[in-house]
Formats: sequence, C-alpha cells, structure tokens
Amino acid sequence: MSRDQKKRLAHRGSAVAMRSAVTAALAVSLTAHSAPALEEVLVTAQKRSQSAQDIPVAVTGLGGDQLDKLGFENANDVSAQVPNMQVSGPYGDVQPIFSIRGVSMSDYSSNQASPIGVYVDEAYLGPVYSHGANFFDVERLEVLRGPQGTLYGKNTTGGAINIITRTPGFDEPASGFLKLGAGSYNATTVEAAAESELIPGVLAGRLAGSIKKNDGYVNVRGKDENAAQTDFKGARLALNWRISDAWDAVLKYTTSNNDAISTPPRNEPRTDLRGTGLEGDSNGFIDYTGYSRPSRGLDFHESEVNNAGALVTNTDLAVLTVNYNAENYSLTSVSSYLDADYYQKADTDGSPNGLLEITWASDSISYSQDLRFTSNFDGMFNIIAGVFYGQEDLYMNNIYDIFNQIPDLRVGLAKPDTIPIFPYLIDFGKLDQRLATEKSSAAVYSQMRFDFSANFGMDVGLRYTQDKNTLSYLNISRLANDGTPRGSYVPGNTTGVDNAWITLPLTVSDIQSLLQNPLELLQITQTGYTHGPYTLDSAPELDTTEKEWTGKVGLDYRLSDELMVYASASRGYRSGSFNGGAYYIERPLETAYASPEYIDAFEVGFKADLFDNSMRLNAAAFHYDYTNQQFINVVGISNFLENAGGSTIQGLEAELWARVTERLTLQLGAGYLDTEYTELTLANTETIANQDDTVDLSGNELISAPKFNFSISADYDVLVTQHGYLSVNVNANFQDDQWYSAYNDDYGYGEIRQDAYWLYNGRISWYANDDSYSISVWGKNLADEEYDSYAINLQAGFGFDQYLAGEPRSYGAELMVRF
Repeated sequence: MSRDQKKRLAHRGSAVAMRSAVTAALAVSLTAHSAPALEEVLVTAQKRSQSAQDIPVAVTGLGGDQLDKLGFENANDVSAQVPNMQVSGPYGDVQPIFSIRGVSMSDYSSNQASPIGVYVDEAYLGPVYSHGANFFDVERLEVLRGPQGTLYGKNTTGGAINIITRTPGFDEPASGFLKLGAGSYNATTVEAAAESELIPGVLAGRLAGSIKKNDGYVNVRGKDENAAQTDFKGARLALNWRISDAWDAVLKYTTSNNDAISTPPRNEPRTDLRGTGLEGDSNGFIDYTGYSRPSRGLDFHESEVNNAGALVTNTDLAVLTVNYNAENYSLTSVSSYLDADYYQKADTDGSPNGLLEITWASDSISYSQDLRFTSNFDGMFNIIAGVFYGQEDLYMNNIYDIFNQIPDLRVGLAKPDTIPIFPYLIDFGKLDQRLATEKSSAAVYSQMRFDFSANFGMDVGLRYTQDKNTLSYLNISRLANDGTPRGSYVPGNTTGVDNAWITLPLTVSDIQSLLQNPLELLQITQTGYTHGPYTLDSAPELDTTEKEWTGKVGLDYRLSDELMVYASASRGYRSGSFNGGAYYIERPLETAYASPEYIDAFEVGFKADLFDNSMRLNAAAFHYDYTNQQFINVVGISNFLENAGGSTIQGLEAELWARVTERLTLQLGAGYLDTEYTELTLANTETIANQDDTVDLSGNELISAPKFNFSISADYDVLVTQHGYLSVNVNANFQDDQWYSAYNDDYGYGEIRQDAYWLYNGRISWYANDDSYSISVWGKNLADEEYDSYAINLQAGFGFDQYLAGEPRSYGAELMVRF
C-alpha cells in the first residue's frame, strides 16, 4: 500500500462550531492550490461501481484504510463519521439501532425490522440482532441517506448501510495480515486474514477471523465480574471463481458468536416521596420496590443489579453472487441464507431487587434471491431492472419476571392511582410470551438513466412490492415465579379487558370514570386477574398483504467537470409489523398490526471537487413528509406498537474533505434537523387508572433527532523518514440535545433525553514504508464524557426511568503485521 493510500480521515457534526470550522478549513485550503489530490472514492450504492462524486445521491463511503485510521470496531464508530446519523445500543454492539435524518426505530422487539436497511455483500439482514455480526475484514462501508424504494432488496424509509467485505483477487501473490490488540478493561483483540489463488487464474480463496473480548465497563457492586462485556468470535470464508471469460461467482460464508454478560441499565427512580413524611434515606425518590439508586453513591458506570445475565447471539450467513458479463450488459444473481438467534437475560430494572427482569429469546431463518439486469449501452439510455424475493420465519419467546418481591407500600401514598394494582403485584409472577411470524416480500424493480447530454441527466426508478406478513402463532400466558402455569391471556381471556387484571374503583380517577360509565359496575364482579385457563394453543392466525408502488425521479446537471447539482423526489415505505409487545386479549388485525409507514422525500444538493481535487465539498437539503411512523409505546406493563399519524422532517447536511498539504488532511461534517409530529395521540401514562385518557403530542420533536451534529477529523504525518512515517489522527463528534420519547418533556417524560455532548478520540500510528507493519496507540472518549444512548420511561408500571449509558473512556494499542 502506497503512502498516498494511507491518507484518510473522519467526519461530521455540530453547528455552533460548524460555521467557524468550515470557514477556517476553506481559508486554509485556498492557499493550497498545489496540494496533492484527494483519492477517488468508489461505491456501489446504485448497483454499479461508480465514483461517489458522480452519483446524485447522498452517500458517505468509508474505505478499509480510512476505517483503520479511525480505529473502526462497531456501528457507533460509523455513525460518528456520517452527518445526521445516530446509533443507540440498548443491548450492546450486537444489536445497534440506527437513526438517519430523524428516521429511527424505537421498538426493541426482535420481530421488528429496522427502517434502515442493513446489507452485507448485498444480502439483506432482517433481524436487528444480526446487524453487529459482520464488522470485520471490511473492504468498504457505504451509508445512503434517504428512503430506498427502488434498487434495494427491502424497502426502507430511512436509508441503507452497505457492508462490503473483502473478496480475494487474482494475479497477486498470497497475502494476509495479523492484528493483535490490548486495551482497557482487559480487552484483547485478534484479527487475521489470508488469501491466495487456489487454482491460478481460476479460483481464489480468503479466510478471515476476528476475536474480541473484554471484561466489561460496568462495575457490579458485590460481584466478581463486570457487566457490559464483549466476547465475540467470527470467521469468514470467501471464494472467488472465474468460471469463464464471461461468468464469475463469489461465495462468502460468515459465522459468528457473541457470549458475554449483558449491559445493565441505570435505574433513576421517579416515585416522589417528598411531602409524605416517609422519605427515609431515599433522597426523596424510589421505584415501586423502594429502591433509590441516588442514595447508594454509585458511579455513572456502576450498578447493583442482581441478575445481569448472558447475552448470546449466533449468526450464519451465506451469500452467493453470480455474474454474467456481456459486451454491453451484465446479469447478476445474489442468493443469501441467514440463520440468526438471540438470547439475553436482562436485569431490566437495573437494581438488586426483583422488579422487572426479562429473558429475551428469538430465532430467525431467512433467505433471499435477487436477479437483475444491468445495461452498459453506448447511447443516452441505460437501465437496471430485476426481481427480488425474500422470506423470513421468526420465533420469539420472551419471559417477563414481574414483581418477584412485595412492592413498597409508600408508593400508594405518593401515587394513589397505584393502590388498586398492589394486590395483583404481590403474586403476579411471570408473563410467558410466544410469537411466530412469517414474512415474505416479492418485488419487481427498475431504475432508468437518461443522459440527455454530456452534462444533463435524469434517473427514473420504479418498484412494485408485495409484502405478506402472517402471525402464525401467538400465546401470552401467566406463570408463577417458579414457572408453574397460572393461566393464559391469549388465547382464553374472556373479560374483554386488555389489562393483566381488573381492579376495584379505589382511586379518585377510578370513581370519576365509574360515575361517567355506570356499565363498568359489571366489571366489579370480575375483579382479579383477567386470564383464562392455561393453554399453549395459539390465538387465531392473522395475515395481511401489502401491495405498494415506490420510486424516484431525479435530475442532475454538471456545471463543470468539478461541480454537479441535483434534485430528486422519492417515495419509500416500510412494511407493517405485528405488535411484538405484551398485551392481554386477542386482538383483531386492526390493533394487532401496525400499518406500513411512508416517506415522501424531496432533496436538492451539490457535489464539488475544488482546487485541483485537493478539496471535496458535498451538501444537501431535504424535506420529508412522514406518515404512519411506527414506534413502541410502553403503558404500565403493556407494550403497544403504534403509528404516528404524521410528521415532517427537514434539514441540511454537508461534508468537506481537504488535502491541505502532503502531510495534512482535514475532514468535516455537519448536519441540521428540524422535526415535528404533525399528528400524534398517545395514552397519558400519568393516569394509569384511566386507560382511556389520551394526550395530543402534535408539535413535539421526533426521537433520536438532535437539531445539530458536527464532526471534525484531522490526519497529520508528524514525522516522515525513509523507513516509515508517524501519523496522528484526532477526531471529535458533537451531538445536540435529543429526545428518546415522542412525549418530549410532557407528562413525566422530561428526563427521557440526552443533553448535548462532545466525544473526542485520538490515534497515533507508525507505518512502515513497505507496508509490512504498523503500530498504533489509541484512545476513545478521551474526556470520559458521561452520556446516555437510550432511555425509556417505565414510571407507570414500575416507578423509574431506564437509561443505557454510552461507553466510558477506553484506550489501547495494536500491532498490525502484513505478509
């Protein structure tokens, strides 16, 4: 690898600092007319190998060398380099939840598909717990922003993340690398790969593997081992076969496993005892079992959980790509098979008490087939057209262990609405939720390119999709804490009440509701648990078929060889989904199923190569009309997958790369979002005794949509010798205030947020000139910023807010040897 190939960087983020930072970069670059040129970034975002500067699409491409410079390890490292992109990890690196331009997924149920499509070597990964399993031996990452409703295997409303892994080549000697690392929290990493021609000119193979392990960064008081661990093992075999001059095939098989202690949440109690005279040593606040974390003197990354258990994921992914290359067209077949499973024992209450502990388990098997035609005609017209079919069968079995101890009676004085539920919490036991879904997606798609002149072109994309979703099995039953069957809610509940129990009218709001609805007197004779006889039978099967047209129209004009402007209008949709949360009566399709969500997106932008290609500046402005956004809403001990009626998103983003000198390269990124729910009505979780009380949240901001984000990265070769060079990378990322709930600061949700913060990272590396080895020392979150990447309000059912903290400061060293 040449020294020029070693020059890379990172991106994005704020706005407070954006104007001055961009101005400074431009001023520096104006004096750099003779600076060396930036390298061309090739991407396959539109199913062709193209320069990122030649396609009228908002895409960020990160090559393997650049990823090494940034110390890339997981999805969070990617999001810090992409404008208007967020990643939260409520269950660790193996299950990242992506948000792009304010389009996000708040549902933590394993049967829900992300609005951000994740693809590995063009294979779509449906289960979110499979998304973190392929971040090793990566050749390139591409992040597309905006709805993908034309070329990609799965319609998505937010964007797409393409992970392209390394493919063995021909006509080169055998090669490979070994990377060894050690770091804080007893972290150790081993990553290696080797490739060679097995049959010269005909068959090449590559074998890669990754092992990552650490002791975890959450100290569990009174326990011998920490939580929030990593114990990942992955391997990939890639075979490249030149069948003939026209035919070739690539087979990749990846297997991975993670088996570690999960990340416990932080419990912040919200049941206010002040004024009751019973505060004790609670600092005034407790959860429903009386636990008060603030009074325990715990550090930010310290916990007293009693049941943080294993987090286990296994994935097996096989992708076969076959190409036929003719003189002016090609045929491509991409076949994939994915088997992924997930198991986690989560101490959801984040306390030493038995308030809420959940065992999550899921198993998914899916396969897909994409067959497409790609033209390479000489005239003004070219086309990509194809057919796609995908199938996923998923089984989920979650156990909710609720109130495995007596609730604190002081809660009744602080919140009188809780008094009627106390008798049922004393011996509620567990919910055993079992669900099986079958999803299939069939599509016909095309994208046509019209080059009306050398400078003016148009893209027209059209896709017809038929998605079929079937809820083939659903059973929600009640067990004792020791696992003894008590009864079944679904099927079997004949009360017509979608709650775990029917209570006596003991509170003021209960009595008011009773006076307004005298027929509720009939329910008083049915007080108690609402379930029927225990059974493992299923509720009636539900199914639905969606038929949708999506597409895109885009225009682009090249004002010069260095500057292109473009505008586009597109429509994307995400298929509907069955509610993966807990509820208590059989539901018809109308309430058991969340409708598809849609985005109508409008975008204008430009891409510019300046000063003899020593600077690159890309920018875009966009407006989204968002309809039926899907998200999870927690009410008491029930979960509801719901649709927001409408919302709008508009924003700006810019990326700048500048090769200032032979030794210095700068990269900046900035994003701005203005989001608003235009139509949203949800339950008022502060009045839990009145289940019909709803609130209007129109005007609130969308979740995981900070108004500003900003990043800056600099690479500087501080020492250059005949043997090698010493290079420093420093980068920083800013995220503005953001909400983690659609309620924003209303109705007790004011703390479900994250204030603005900066993260600072650095890396010092020595590279041998012959590329035979490199040695690096790195640090992440150098300022040890304390921040939360996820939060949820559990006050109504359990009396606390739950937070997942971001990772603290970490550091380490790496040795890379190439052979």
